[in-house]
Amino acid sequence: MGDVFRRIARRYFRVALFYLALGLLLGAGMLWFGNDNFQFLHSHMLLVGTGLFAAYGAGYWWIAGRSDTEPPPGVTPVLANAQFYLANVGLPGMLAGSVLPVGLGLDRIGVLFGFIEAAAGVLFAVLLSRALKAKPTPEPGRS
Repeated sequence: MGDVFRRIARRYFRVALFYLALGLLLGAGMLWFGNDNFQFLHSHMLLVGTGLFAAYGAGYWWIAGRSDTEPPPGVTPVLANAQFYLANVGLPGMLAGSVLPVGLGLDRIGVLFGFIEAAAGVLFAVLLSRALKAKPTPEPGRS
């Protein structure tokens, strides 16, 4: 059962590396052209896309270590996958909303996606807190 959570963790680590590369390229481009209009985009790619997604990956890797025989109560692969997709829909939408024109109100879509990203964070906190409360499963061969 832990393999499912390890796969989710690996997906998060891959996505974190993608946002790291994208955020660094955008930052270098802003320096090169002397344009700092994309600070929100740049900082959220690095902070949320890299930092938070790597933390999600580390959390799921830890959960995987505790769930080799069975997952902690209330922590299911379905909820973990839902959290992954919420986070990966929320961040690109929030980033897209940050570059849409302000005058037409299109930038407000970023708020909706920001709430989706926040929901992913709350769901992760719930899953991790359930895993922390659960008693660790004994290793095979030990009693």
